[in-house]
Amino acid sequence: MKTNLTKLVVVSILALASAAGATTLWDQSDFDPFGAGFFNSESGGPPFGMTNHAINHITVDNVWRVDSITTFYSALDPAWADGIIEGYLHVFAKTGPLPDDDLNDPALSPVVPMSGVFNNDHIVVSATDLNLTIEPGEYWIGITPVAPSGPFGPEIHLSSMTLIGDATASYDVYAFPGPPAWFNFNPDVDASILLEGEITTATTESTWGAVKSLFR
Repeated sequence: MKTNLTKLVVVSILALASAAGATTLWDQSDFDPFGAGFFNSESGGPPFGMTNHAINHITVDNVWRVDSITTFYSALDPAWADGIIEGYLHVFAKTGPLPDDDLNDPALSPVVPMSGVFNNDHIVVSATDLNLTIEPGEYWIGITPVAPSGPFGPEIHLSSMTLIGDATASYDVYAFPGPPAWFNFNPDVDASILLEGEITTATTESTWGAVKSLFR
């Protein structure tokens, strides 16, 4: 059985209620509507769908309580947003320029509630009320919605105008001819992402594995 490296990451769920107002913890929300994007959704398998995961290199410089993670997508079909009710929450310890294929299997990440909202010319996908505390360190973090393929295929996770650290890592579940592996779908490009919450001090600690059990 695989041992997910992320189980070694100390994470905690705080019992305290969230204070009013959210702090921006990580901001790459400056999405590029015309730039190279990323496939990042569980939208079936070939020949009519595809399932890919995308995660960002994020530096946690204090103890963070992450309440929400928001990502930004194209909107060829605005109704695509309506089919999103859940998705994968990825938090992996970063040990190299790409996640470890054996230790960082995105299919083992917890499934949490998510929502999609059409906003003028793009779709906003969010996981909220996470109440997730992460210790300082280097991580791969992201969310992957479970969403329909749609008449034009799955929508595209829009890239960020800014690149910070190593480029976004992608994982194609139906990779062929070889086994699935993490790779750079768009070298030197990051996916758009926004983390909000609070800078805090952990009060109740548990392993990432214990956190995942709350959602599965």
